[in-house]
Amino acid sequence: MGFFTNLEPICSADLLSRARRLSTKAGGGASGGEPMRFALAGAESLTALEGAVAIRSAGLGLVTLVGEKSRILALSREHRVSLYSMEIVDCANEAASSEAARLAREGTVQVVMKGSVKTDQFMRALLNRESGVRLSGKRMLHIFYITPPDINDANAEDSGSGERRGIMLSDCAVNVAPDEETKREALSLMARLGCRLGFSRPRIAVLSASEKEMDSMPSSLEAGRVARWGQENLSDVADIEGPLSFDVALVPKAASIKDVSGAVAGAANGLLVSEIVAGNAIFKSLVWVGGGCAAGIVLGGMVPIVLTSRADSAAARLASAALALIATCEK
Repeated sequence: MGFFTNLEPICSADLLSRARRLSTKAGGGASGGEPMRFALAGAESLTALEGAVAIRSAGLGLVTLVGEKSRILALSREHRVSLYSMEIVDCANEAASSEAARLAREGTVQVVMKGSVKTDQFMRALLNRESGVRLSGKRMLHIFYITPPDINDANAEDSGSGERRGIMLSDCAVNVAPDEETKREALSLMARLGCRLGFSRPRIAVLSASEKEMDSMPSSLEAGRVARWGQENLSDVADIEGPLSFDVALVPKAASIKDVSGAVAGAANGLLVSEIVAGNAIFKSLVWVGGGCAAGIVLGGMVPIVLTSRADSAAARLASAALALIATCEK
């Protein structure tokens, strides 16, 4: 199919350097002066171990490997993967997610990452109200930060404001049909995370299929209400507009042709989607058609959660770890 790209995703150099810089500025960790530590739940696969090595090599922090010690050691010997500086918490693969949650609750680690464990098993353990990382009264929300394949090209065009191009996208993985309150919380998280990512003033579009609020399109009415809430409550940190269609939000020419003006139209660096199907389609299009590198994390709990997919590239895994570190240092 001609639409799909052969470009390999590239982790943003700015994202990595920003993560290192914020970690150092924050004292290196929750206890002050110590490196940030990641818990990798289900480390019994080569992909998981290579991800841990990438985090170590990039200087993002230390990794605790959670899983069956004998299998982890056997893999490291077979593939000559150095486990230098990595601790191992020995447990059955089925218990790895619960063990990672325990480490987070105890403050031993500041980020939890999914390794070779089933996604439903992993999230069930992390979201457990008794033994997981949920916070009372807080919603768990998924946010992507997707950067283009030329993100590290010094000659690449920016968004027109002197800021390198990257797009935040929420919620594509956790909340299937988020209500308005959940979307307001997602707006707030995106706005503040965008500031940590270096956007001087994040520009967030609340998406629908139209730029006008219409009774025949309930999502447009909701998008208008959510955008107005954002304008009233987040005006100190972000510009928020909606409803906007995908093209009008991102493409200056489309915004001009349709005569839609404002700070966000044609220049959005954050997209709030209506529900998970739309978010999933946009995310996969930006990755598989546009060659984007998608860093994805779940926020709202005691620690950020890196929720990777089996199809994720090594660059996306590293970028997700960096994004999680940036979100952690926000505290």
